Amino acid sequence: MALRASADEAENVAAGFRLFRDPLPEYATEITSLIADLYAISSSLNRLDDLHKNRAYRQNLAVAHADVELVRTSLNYTFEDIIDFMGELDGVRGPSRDLYRRTWMDLCAFFRTQSHETLSSRLAKYKTFLNELEDYVRNKSPDLQLMATLRVGFKELQFHQEQQLAAQLAAVSLSSPSSASSNSADPGSPVSDRRPPKRRSYERTRPQTSPQSPLSPASGGFFDIPPTVPDAPGSPVTSSATSQTLSSTNTVAEHWAKRVFLDEHTTTLIPNDGECSTCLGEHLPGAKRMLHEQGFEKLVELSFNGDSDFRVHFYIREDDHRARILCKSPRTSRGSEYYCLPLNMLEIVCVGSCQADQTELVVFFCTFLALRSQDSGRPVERIRDYELEREQELFGGKIVDDNFLHALRIYRDTVSGAVRLQASVHKGEMKRSPIWTAFITHHIGTRGWMRRAEPKTVVLRTLQRSIFTFPDYNPPLTAQGEHILKFTNRSDATAFVQTISELAAFP
Repeated sequence: MALRASADEAENVAAGFRLFRDPLPEYATEITSLIADLYAISSSLNRLDDLHKNRAYRQNLAVAHADVELVRTSLNYTFEDIIDFMGELDGVRGPSRDLYRRTWMDLCAFFRTQSHETLSSRLAKYKTFLNELEDYVRNKSPDLQLMATLRVGFKELQFHQEQQLAAQLAAVSLSSPSSASSNSADPGSPVSDRRPPKRRSYERTRPQTSPQSPLSPASGGFFDIPPTVPDAPGSPVTSSATSQTLSSTNTVAEHWAKRVFLDEHTTTLIPNDGECSTCLGEHLPGAKRMLHEQGFEKLVELSFNGDSDFRVHFYIREDDHRARILCKSPRTSRGSEYYCLPLNMLEIVCVGSCQADQTELVVFFCTFLALRSQDSGRPVERIRDYELEREQELFGGKIVDDNFLHALRIYRDTVSGAVRLQASVHKGEMKRSPIWTAFITHHIGTRGWMRRAEPKTVVLRTLQRSIFTFPDYNPPLTAQGEHILKFTNRSDATAFVQTISELAAFP
């Protein structure tokens, strides 16, 4: 199965390189050669996987297993590096010669620096080694001397690849105050040689960084701050105030996360599955001290499990909005243990409930997503955790919200029946990041709570929002303090009113 997965990945990378040929005709021959080698590698991996099913070859396969794993592991590292560079082309429509050329040149330079050879040479060696391995398994007189030479090279390459991975993790580790700095990387480090991915133009961007302090020097590390580019022209509803809004907070004391857990919320009881909160991470001695040394300040501290003293802290660094989660787990014999990770290394998934209040669970969930999205580090890719498993989306439409285009959704919890609204970023690298949520379960059946002011405008008499963005955000209100939902089209407004009416009629 692992060989098949690597074979599929080789073909995926080959498909990615196909996109480079038209914008870069001067490199078409080299690119075509890479594609051919990738398909040859895929075929070799599939053939080796087929041989595993044949009893006649099992003894030889057992002997060759270490070599197979060596080349497969190194291959996977190589594929991941290639895919990272190709990620810079996400969202590009049609050929963009300059962007493709820059990505191609950076990719080639990275591999030359990492292993002192071209990517083409590396793929050719993978292909040759796999062919020799297949000959060995089939008892077809492989070139053992060539295999020995290639094996030494792959072991050295894998060592450098794993060093690179360790350096990438160190960029977000709390092992030392300087771990977030590229200045601590050796001049020849692959991490320091590799450019961080560029930030693309979006309707909403992450917070801009403040001038760097000695505690948070600029870094070229894996999870560090992408360079800023101007907003994309032509966004449906956009404003340069977006990044100013997200970076206007001068002190952590004014951060929205400090307020959101203090606001009064309606209580919606849900079944408690009886499980206790726990942390399955790796204990990190001195975590709190190192957070402070790196310039992080505590935003909030939350207590779980009643008297068990299990606590969750959110930390943020003002200069670049980097966010950390710190869990404190009580230990009766050896004292408390602390666990800490950057938010942009984590996904959040709801499985059952240790809390009895749906509202608290939702506020914690949205806070996690919003802090992670506002983190100026490398964005989480292929995000899967923007909805709670037990919630059903009943409506989705677009609203103009404080001059921003947001997605408005209605969710209903399938266990408790709780209904809530949520506005989220509609486009860009912060897409699906929560802006606000409001539980409306107790309002939807109230006479006069909702009215259609205009074909595209719905007004709600009262709405208790939990807001997950900075104080400059101003929800649109009428002179009487009613809440305005201004939809971008009439059909969305109609569908919203119909959904609320159906919920009121059939609670």
